[in-house]
Amino acid sequence: GKVERCMLLEALCSIEPSWTDADLLKILQAAGMPADEPISCDAFLSFLFEESAAERSLADAKTRFPQLGEIPELPRITDDMTVEFLTDVEGNWDYFVHFVSLSQVLHWSGSERGAWGPGELMLRDQGYFVFGGDAVDKGPGDIRVVKTLLSLKRRYWSRVFIVLGNRDLCKLRFFAELQDGEDGSAFEAKGGAYWIPDPKPCPDYETYVQMHGLERGHVSTVKWILDCNMGCQKTTFGARRHELALLGGEGSDEAVVWSYRDSVDPYGSDPWMLDLLRVGQLAVILGDSLFVHGGLYEEAIGAMPGEAPAENMQSWASRLNAWKDLQLQDFVERPRWREASDAFRRGGDMLIDYGCPGGGSNATIVYHNPFNNGNPQQLAAVFLAKSGVRRVFSGHQPHGESPTVVRHVRTGLLVITADTSFSNLSALKLFNQANNRGEVVTVVRLRGNEVQLEGVLRDGSPHGCRLHCDPTKDKMPDALVGCQLNDGSWVKTVMEDGRVLAALGKRFQVNVQTMHPGKACLMLKSVYADERLHVSLKNLSAEWLLESQLEVQLCPTDGMEVQSLSHAMLFKPEEFMSAETYIFDGHGTLWGVRGVQHGLTNQDLEQQVIAKVNSLIAAGKRVLFATNDSNYSRRMYVDRLLQNGIQLCDDDEMSRRQAKQKVVTASFTCAWFLKKALIRRPFVLCSHLGLLEELKEAGITDYVATIDEYGTPKQEFFAPVTKDNVTRLVHQSKDVDAIVVGWDQQLTALKVAVAAAFLKWSRDGAEEGQNVMQIVQCSSDHAGVLGVTAEDFLPGRQWANRSIPAVGNGTMSQMICASVGRDIKAIDVGKPSEVLIEALKRPVEEEGYGVHLDKAVMVGDTLDTDIELAVRSGMRSLLVLSGVTSLSDLEKLRETTRFPTWVVDSLADI
Repeated sequence: GKVERCMLLEALCSIEPSWTDADLLKILQAAGMPADEPISCDAFLSFLFEESAAERSLADAKTRFPQLGEIPELPRITDDMTVEFLTDVEGNWDYFVHFVSLSQVLHWSGSERGAWGPGELMLRDQGYFVFGGDAVDKGPGDIRVVKTLLSLKRRYWSRVFIVLGNRDLCKLRFFAELQDGEDGSAFEAKGGAYWIPDPKPCPDYETYVQMHGLERGHVSTVKWILDCNMGCQKTTFGARRHELALLGGEGSDEAVVWSYRDSVDPYGSDPWMLDLLRVGQLAVILGDSLFVHGGLYEEAIGAMPGEAPAENMQSWASRLNAWKDLQLQDFVERPRWREASDAFRRGGDMLIDYGCPGGGSNATIVYHNPFNNGNPQQLAAVFLAKSGVRRVFSGHQPHGESPTVVRHVRTGLLVITADTSFSNLSALKLFNQANNRGEVVTVVRLRGNEVQLEGVLRDGSPHGCRLHCDPTKDKMPDALVGCQLNDGSWVKTVMEDGRVLAALGKRFQVNVQTMHPGKACLMLKSVYADERLHVSLKNLSAEWLLESQLEVQLCPTDGMEVQSLSHAMLFKPEEFMSAETYIFDGHGTLWGVRGVQHGLTNQDLEQQVIAKVNSLIAAGKRVLFATNDSNYSRRMYVDRLLQNGIQLCDDDEMSRRQAKQKVVTASFTCAWFLKKALIRRPFVLCSHLGLLEELKEAGITDYVATIDEYGTPKQEFFAPVTKDNVTRLVHQSKDVDAIVVGWDQQLTALKVAVAAAFLKWSRDGAEEGQNVMQIVQCSSDHAGVLGVTAEDFLPGRQWANRSIPAVGNGTMSQMICASVGRDIKAIDVGKPSEVLIEALKRPVEEEGYGVHLDKAVMVGDTLDTDIELAVRSGMRSLLVLSGVTSLSDLEKLRETTRFPTWVVDSLADI
């Protein structure tokens, strides 16, 4: 019950006459109890006993860890030291053991210990180990992982460092929430999981109990906590039960409950989870390297919970770790719920909050997602640079099969996020139902000024790289790691065969592409494209331009394609109009549009579309027009635009004079590439003069073409395919140095045979390392569109307003490559090729267009060319459904990274 203060003092004096009212007031103040109200005897006695128990708890902890409270310093990582970093094990014991097998600083010693591993874990001389947090939660190895880390820390105090993660800090909750009389409902009545915004995605406690047919109590409370507000998986409770049995304990539900409570019991005999928090740190600094769990961002850098900001990184880390210790002391002294003046409180609740989303007043470095829409972000690195920090290592947020690396251009800061916990969702789950790693593992290793990544991807492929603090000292292809490409992807690592691996995230997916380092150099964002990473177009090879992609699902969610499509369908005029440059496709976008679905004739819709484009030009926007039709030169295409009513300039003659900066044709990019690649005598397959006109404009006049200077087909290429005809035509042009395939609408079998002979024989006679003849295609289009059928065409068969197909430029070049009988690929120079992107971004003085790709919008009607061009180049995109792509085509698209920015029925709708 409750008594007045005078009565409590009288009782105390009967035991110890020296008690005074001043002594009592000090205790009441320390306990947070009101002095002018009746006092709870139970609360008062609990506080007195817990004060002494807290002292015993700390003494016991120091017995287990004699150096507790000392934070070892490492002023510099020298060349003879090896520091390894591992993070986010999340109870996956097999993953932990796999990491040790690749480690150069950790090893097992002594006799086999069964479930505890193949011996005792040891640390080699000159070896240092940093664990990055989140030791527990998703696998049947929580107890073993934590106790192994504690054993390692106890024996190698000054060379083992433990960073605390959100999954570690939140375990403090269990002691108060599993006391007698407490359950999920009581927790909700005290404020509940306030860090999860409403409406909460998971059911409340009462609903959860009913849904799963459970009884109210501690068992159902633990299951509800793990499932609904601790970020675990539905398998976590069972995984703990399995581990308890595996380690020779009782594998019951009740045993699971008490294992969670006892692991943070400050008065217990084995508070192993609390010990992890005691010896761990929120921030670790070793030399010029900072280790945190969640990562850094503007609002968090230097921020202290409830205190003034820190002035430098070293002070910040020291103060954060000291604040953590004070919070743990508060927890040990008052671990149970207590009713304060404004809310229910418990000791250490600010530390628990710091590990939650938005914790620390939205300035936590423990719970932070460093990825925006699945992609890493640049840091404000000035604070770090002033403090001498040149490398930052973190975990927390998974991002595919290998660590994500970001190299900051201005400061050279190297940031590595190493959580790979969602790297193989199809991994074997026989012994661990939460196993989303499989055999994937990467060791992050520091020696002196270098960082080494070494690991294995899910298909067993090894990967790795070496990165210097000074990026100018990196060697190729490692120098590409941490750089960003035009499409927004980041180069993450290097494969064993020298290819680089780049990842692009969008909403629920991360698309991973392996590519030749030369292709990556060609795709680099301008801020990364320094002289070291420059690639000459004359060295361009089709074999490394065409690479396959591997899709990795990070967080698969039902209906994610629909969500992505819905997002794209929300056209935002203000965002569209914020662009600096607009690039328009022609057929299906400006003309050849289908108006019937809009209740308009094709001609009426086309007029509305043209009016919209002219309004952009009148508003002072830069407007370009791009086509994959190599039959047009830029001059010819301007005439086409003018005929369709596009008002490029004040008068038509000025429009024609400015054609070079208004129009991008496949014929131009072909000539531009040939000139840069020093090709002077190509064999050109074409049926129109547009391609030849652009070749002459580029100074390439010694070509061999299948038409004459007037556009008349050369009759010798219409002869039968015979041995004599092929060898005669090849002999006549024996010094040809490349094959160019335009959109030849008069393609013959003999043209294909002659081109194939050039390619094959140049390879048959080539010595090792010698350059061979390349085949260049003006576009990769498999099919073309000749136009649209009339509105009254064969009405009985419903074939009106149908696109008229044609054999595409890409199909023509494939015929030639297939005829050679080798794995020959053509270099593409049309949409969406890297060559065209390079021409767009090159400055005008280098005969490019000087387009700032991140300030441009591509508008077109095809996913494979127009939208893909935008994706690869980093432009935003507008897909119009007035051409070849329908809404049903878009709904079938599975790769969210390939979605357009916006979708509209036609340009008339913008």
